[in-house]
Amino acid sequence: MLLAVISLAYWPGLHGGFVFDDFPNFVQNDALLLQDTSPTELLRAAFAGEAGPLARPLAMLSFALERHFFGLIPGPMKVANLLIHLVNTLLVFQLLRSILERANTLPAPARPLAVRASVLALPLTAVWALAPINLTGVLFVVQRMESLATLFMLCGLLVWLHGRLKIEAGNGRGWYWVLAGIVGGTGFGVLAKEVAVMLPAYALLLEWLLFGLGSPGSSTRRRMVQLYGTILLLPALAALVMVLPGVLSGGAFAERPFGLAERLMTQSRVLWLYLSWTIAPQPGAMSLYHDGITISRDLLHPWTTLPAIAGLAALVAAAIAMRRKFPLVTLGVLWFFVAHLLVSTILPLELVYEHRNYLSSLGVLLALFGLVFSGRSQPALNTARWALTVALIAVFGLFTHLRAHEWSDPVKLAYFEASRQVDSPRANYELGRVLFVVAPGPDSPQFSFATQSFEHAANLPNGGLLPYQGLIFAHAKVGRPVKQHWWDGMESYITRERLSVQDVGALHSLLRGQIEGTLSLDADQLGQLIEHAMREHPHRPILVTLFANYLLNVRMDFDAGGKFLQRAVAMAPRNPKMWQNLIEFQIATGQTAQAKVGVDRLRELNRFGRIGTVIIALVQRILQREAGRAEGGTGPIPVQLELDTR
Repeated sequence: MLLAVISLAYWPGLHGGFVFDDFPNFVQNDALLLQDTSPTELLRAAFAGEAGPLARPLAMLSFALERHFFGLIPGPMKVANLLIHLVNTLLVFQLLRSILERANTLPAPARPLAVRASVLALPLTAVWALAPINLTGVLFVVQRMESLATLFMLCGLLVWLHGRLKIEAGNGRGWYWVLAGIVGGTGFGVLAKEVAVMLPAYALLLEWLLFGLGSPGSSTRRRMVQLYGTILLLPALAALVMVLPGVLSGGAFAERPFGLAERLMTQSRVLWLYLSWTIAPQPGAMSLYHDGITISRDLLHPWTTLPAIAGLAALVAAAIAMRRKFPLVTLGVLWFFVAHLLVSTILPLELVYEHRNYLSSLGVLLALFGLVFSGRSQPALNTARWALTVALIAVFGLFTHLRAHEWSDPVKLAYFEASRQVDSPRANYELGRVLFVVAPGPDSPQFSFATQSFEHAANLPNGGLLPYQGLIFAHAKVGRPVKQHWWDGMESYITRERLSVQDVGALHSLLRGQIEGTLSLDADQLGQLIEHAMREHPHRPILVTLFANYLLNVRMDFDAGGKFLQRAVAMAPRNPKMWQNLIEFQIATGQTAQAKVGVDRLRELNRFGRIGTVIIALVQRILQREAGRAEGGTGPIPVQLELDTR
């Protein structure tokens, strides 16, 4: 019945379209196209993504297979996401039941639950599965990465818990189960998304609060310390050694409008938003886009920054202090923070996304239920407890159903997102983009509203280049004049702000339209803008490559374009895409000897075989070029470079 209710709540959203990060990850990613389902093709497609250091091959392979069998239709992909969510619901129920049963066996002074663990686990699972904050983890197709990683993490924790109970009962084979759960869950999980690296931390948290790391002085405790030191502490230290230099130098934040300190301060406020959206979601607050949030520039600007930091410290301290009396509250609060140790601290990620709480929200709800249902079982008190539980299930289910209705149509979704998040550049840009797509012509109301949305987004703080790109693209596409102040706005933004991945993508989109002939822009103005971006941000090899692309494909200046490609390689010698761009140019211009040297370098960079198929294709083109030259083939030909816009 619960699975049916969840399906009904999400049903309207299964008819919606693709949004935001869906497009670069698989809609516009032609590398996902399968020629067949042979192992070689499947392996190539699995590593066709650019997200994360491991490319998230399990998630990407699932997208490739869906494109192969169903085409680019959102419906089947969203159904697959819902099925994953339903499986996760079953796993969450089993995990909660095991946790609650174990908590009830803890010695005094822990307060026992007022109801049986198996009785409480089901409504708690229902509240989590219907929580509005988890909607983007289901209907936002690309966030299958998050939900699929969670599936493996839940499986790993259940296997770990099975083994841990065996150890508790004196069965030495339980150690194999413990190790299999942690290693297997983490190993498979990170192939969907890197958040799965936190599985050992979740296991350690459960170990501490439910098992106490074994008896003091016992062999179990000694082996537990060795286990977690090996699988958690050492990898964490190694990761810090790799990440910290770029973080502390500021280089990791080159594409963000904030630095390390600003991110950490802002995240203190964001975490309180996550907590409130989990327990008491408000229709006007929930959104796909939260890029309009004010960045904390210091502890007093905005003034809520310092209280937010102090409040988080007090919350953690209170949770730890309650660990003997209310262990479920402690477990739930710390569970929430474990997830955000990765995504809400020093990594240069964007500031706010609801889907980051797909698993961490379970901790918040566990703490809430642990507080409400701990203590004596009294008729009046039990009635109040169950009334609160039923109300949460009903309100969460209704709210999620209403949000799913908004997600049922791209135009409807874009309208609601922009009307709620009036300070979000992305939400207003997306409304303009969708209205431009559906506009029957330049004289239609839709086109006029699209222009207004683009202009509103461009005028917002940190609006970025996308709104200007939307204005220029939309008007040039239909033969309308492109206003000079749009070009000036882009130039001004490039001068004063850091350029994000989306900003570089906006420049690339205009250049691609010019190269492909879908747009007719002032070539000189476009080139000056791209060159300006390169000069203002001289340490960004992608901008050097972008300017080389302009020189090669618009100006047909092969000599200058080749030199800039060589500069990009010198700036990022370990970036395979930079080498690929240079090799493509060398093949096109008949420099096959130099191209072979570049291919040898690519082979050295071919970690895990990720670019094996790229290397094979380049070698084939080198051979074809040499054969064509031997037969009196053509000289230099235009090359549209494939850009790495990560």
